[in-house]
Amino acid sequence: MRKLSLIVLVLSLLLPLAIPFAPVAAQEDVVQARLAAYNANLPAGYGNVSVTDLSIEMIEKPDLRIVDVRQPEEYAEGHLPGAINIPLRDLAKNLDLLPDLNEEMVIYCGTAFRSSIAMTALQILGYTNVRNMAGGFKAWTAEEFAVTTDEFEGERSAAPEIDPVLFDAVDAALSGIPEGWGSVTAENLNIELIENAPELLIDVRKVGELANGFIAGSVHMPLEELMSFAGELPSDLSTSIVIYCAVGHRGNMAATMLRTMGYTNVRNLAGGFNGWATAGLPVEGAAPATEESVFDLAGALDAYITSLPASFNGIRAADLNALLAEDPEILLVDVRTADEFDEGHLAGAINVPLIELTDHLDLLPDLDQKMVIYCGSGHRSAMAMALLNLLGYENALSLLGGVKAWTTAELPVTTDVVAAEAGTAPEFDPDLFAAIDAYVKAIPAGFYTISADDLNIALIENAPYLLDVRTPEEIAKGVIQGAVHAELRTFVGQMSLWPTDKAQPTVVYCGSGHRSAIAMVAMQLMGYTDVRSLAGGTNGWTAKEYPLVTN
Repeated sequence: MRKLSLIVLVLSLLLPLAIPFAPVAAQEDVVQARLAAYNANLPAGYGNVSVTDLSIEMIEKPDLRIVDVRQPEEYAEGHLPGAINIPLRDLAKNLDLLPDLNEEMVIYCGTAFRSSIAMTALQILGYTNVRNMAGGFKAWTAEEFAVTTDEFEGERSAAPEIDPVLFDAVDAALSGIPEGWGSVTAENLNIELIENAPELLIDVRKVGELANGFIAGSVHMPLEELMSFAGELPSDLSTSIVIYCAVGHRGNMAATMLRTMGYTNVRNLAGGFNGWATAGLPVEGAAPATEESVFDLAGALDAYITSLPASFNGIRAADLNALLAEDPEILLVDVRTADEFDEGHLAGAINVPLIELTDHLDLLPDLDQKMVIYCGSGHRSAMAMALLNLLGYENALSLLGGVKAWTTAELPVTTDVVAAEAGTAPEFDPDLFAAIDAYVKAIPAGFYTISADDLNIALIENAPYLLDVRTPEEIAKGVIQGAVHAELRTFVGQMSLWPTDKAQPTVVYCGSGHRSAIAMVAMQLMGYTDVRSLAGGTNGWTAKEYPLVTN
């Protein structure tokens, strides 16, 4: 009996020492299992909704729950109508304001940085229908959508049942976010990499995006596979970690996952790799020309588009006819195929097919030459015009509507061929020329257009990301439902409104197709791989009796 008592005593002394270890292992199992399940089922489009789409949804769904995760003082200065305020760090402690795990809701903040963290945290907790408003309150007000200072109180009820271990992990991840919301600017990260580099730098972009280069010292762990690398992450949860993606959204999703795992020193690169490259900071993994062109090309595109005249270098058939009467020395360049050219062309025109454009710049030796580019409908010529303008041909215009508009105006065409005189091609920035040359040689049949009929089908079956590049005045008259507004004049400066995934199917449109062709070329030069322009723009869309919606 004495021996048994002694054994019990020994066990009672040992038991308190053993207890703490089991819950830690159990906690890791619960959190890791949930994160693995979440990682395997990331939301479509990474959970983003555009401000335009949301503005329409709020009309169609007046009970849609909108959550503002900014600070109370920010909320008080103005917010979306009907939005309730739950500051990001307090989100997990106020789930009684979000009682239904399946309820549809949209989260937003100032720029979409904090809201992407909030969205991810809620999705990890099991909320199945929560989205992030891309661009945040800044994008909402830029579109001049309604705001209010009226305070909206949420109705509290029983919070959903969530595994307490998972809840505590997410709550710690949110409440522990430091000042700056866990972000680091490109400039500060660059200094750190020189003076006191983070112990782990993670690139969560897709494999295809690495062709644009990467930040030296980074480890590639694609977001879609992040949890498969869990065993390779540091055992020290205080390890300094910086994550980056293309623009910041996916980086925040990854950072939130790591914080939920218990990592306490995780930051996300604000603006992502695009912001890093645009700041002219060093990039590895690409040829030097590509490294420079990532930055230079963005700057060149922005400078070019913002400086375009009101006509966006388009010219109508009647105006061109009058111009030719005044100045017969204007060079006409037909960028259709040789077969199309042979069937009839404008008198005096030379033929340089679009896909051969950069091979025949010796036919356009003078950068100051006044010239008009044309094709069949105006789409290919707008592409060629934009590319030539970028190279420095400032006086290159595009015939709006192409040969079709010319002949509709009953203006003459001919089959007579004028011999083109070659000279010496101008000297161009080698990086810029290399980017444009590679682009031209990869242009496919169809020239990246989509018809109104095909777009209508796509919107029903598998909707692409829609970008409307018209003016606010045009927008007020109606848009294609679901479109995001990014006016051409400031298009490159609004890259935050572009898709976060460069491979996402995207359709750009304007009124006729001229401006959207310019925008399409800009996006494709910046690495977007699936961008098309709506043939005929909204004019072609409404001619098919497809609807435009107004806010």
